[in-house]
Amino acid sequence: MKNFKTIITIILCVCYTVINAQSKEEDQKAIAIFEIKDARDNGSDFTPNVLEENAYLVLYKSNDGEEIMLSNYWEKSKSQSFGRIYSITKEGKPDTETEYKYDLYNFQWSYSNSYDDKKGTAKIKLFVVYKPQGTYFEFTILPENLDVLVYKGTMKGDLKLLDVKIDK
Repeated sequence: MKNFKTIITIILCVCYTVINAQSKEEDQKAIAIFEIKDARDNGSDFTPNVLEENAYLVLYKSNDGEEIMLSNYWEKSKSQSFGRIYSITKEGKPDTETEYKYDLYNFQWSYSNSYDDKKGTAKIKLFVVYKPQGTYFEFTILPENLDVLVYKGTMKGDLKLLDVKIDK
C-alpha cells in the first residue's frame, strides 16, 4: 500500500510538471493580451459578466507559428471562441502635441466556439491608443448575425508580429 501511494504521488508530480511546462510554452506564444474593463453587446452593458468570468482577448501564434490566432477566452467557465485571423489592414497616426499615437487594425476572424458547435466569420476592428499610462484598446467584433460586440480595456504585449502579416 505504501508503494502504491508513492507511485501515485510520482505520477501526479510528473503530470503537474508536464501540464505546467505546456502552459508556459503556450504563454510564450501570446502576442498581446487584452484585459477587458468594459463590454457591450449591441449597446447593452455586460461588463459584470465579463469581469466575473475573468474574460480576456488574446492574439497568439498558431502551433506551427505560421498564422496569428485570436481567442475570446472566458477563464472561469474555461470556454472560448477561437480561430485564425486574416486579411489584416492597418492605418494610424504618430504622436503629436495634441494627440496620442494610435493604430487601427481591421481583419477577418474565422472562429469556432468551444462551448457549442457554432463556427463562423467575423469582421474585427481593433483600435489601439498608446498613452504614457499604458496601452488602451477598443475591440469591435461584428459576426455574421450583425450583432455588435465592443470590448474596451488595456493591452499588454506588442503588435509588431501583426504588422508583419498586414496584407499589402
